[in-house]
Amino acid sequence: MALEHESKFFEDNKTEWLKIYKGQFALIEKEVLWGTFTTHAEAYEQGIEKLGNVQFLIKRIEEREEVIYYPALSIGAINASS
Repeated sequence: MALEHESKFFEDNKTEWLKIYKGQFALIEKEVLWGTFTTHAEAYEQGIEKLGNVQFLIKRIEEREEVIYYPALSIGAINASS
């Protein structure tokens, strides 16, 4: 599974990070927290600058994970008349 180590590292540290970084975006590569940022875009830019072309995880530090649901029909990804 892609980013499995990063996701586990995030979950293992989430409780502690909530006390310090709640609402910020964590930049994680392997089992290293490279920093926290106020926006996703800022975390992404720093990830590219610091880490280059490797997989890294950016995840908001929140008590409950926000799930965004986009049905394929509503965004035009599939055509119902096909």
